Amino acid sequence: MSEARSVPATVLAAGTQPDPVAAATDVPHKAMLEVAGQPLVNRVIDALQQAQRVSDVVVVTAPDSPVQQILPAGVAWTESSGESFVDTITAGLDYHTGHEHTLLATCDLALLTAEAVDHFVAEALDSGAELCYSMVRAERAELLYGTEDHVVVRLRDGSFIGGNLALLSRDFIRREGQRLKTAYAGRKNPIRLARMLGSRFIWRYITGRLAVADIVERAGQILGCQAMVVDSPYAEIGFDLDKPEHIAIAQRHLQEQ
Repeated sequence: MSEARSVPATVLAAGTQPDPVAAATDVPHKAMLEVAGQPLVNRVIDALQQAQRVSDVVVVTAPDSPVQQILPAGVAWTESSGESFVDTITAGLDYHTGHEHTLLATCDLALLTAEAVDHFVAEALDSGAELCYSMVRAERAELLYGTEDHVVVRLRDGSFIGGNLALLSRDFIRREGQRLKTAYAGRKNPIRLARMLGSRFIWRYITGRLAVADIVERAGQILGCQAMVVDSPYAEIGFDLDKPEHIAIAQRHLQEQ
């Protein structure tokens, strides 16, 4: 491990698209949903503030978002100037002027802990990568909250679900922001996704020959950066509350603590 370097954190709460959790619970934004007596976004903020590897926290919202009104006293917020994922990241980087890296966390990580944050940041910084993503082994997730409602990727190294923490550098966004925007926009379009990944890559996945290292290499090629994936032992970072049925799971887990 490197020396205890810390980074600022950006909480992503700028989404304006219809959300099934918000619709099911009649709240203006999913970040405002109370789980075990506390809004989701504030749970994320608490974990980040308690983490030793996080120096500062800002919440990025849409303009005039009601999320701004429920944040804890003293927590900063800033508004995204656009509707894309990259616009939200840029707003966080612009707020944290003078810092080379920022930690990204989604606003719906109901089970996030400071220990999980510290582990990810330490591993990500040690890697030296410009873009570092998180993942969790499916068996760890299964023990904590189940995987039936999560996308499980089966690789040669094992089965994984995606995490919801990422670390990226300012230089990467400055240099390759448009490339990231294009890749993110195409992630849910099968044809565009196939074109980005390539037929050989997809065939290796279908036949069970694709490894984590292959994904890291291809991501770096597509995004024009040095990429890295952290295999986190903390399944909490894989639990994003993106379906109404996840609410009861989060409530039960938090009440048992």
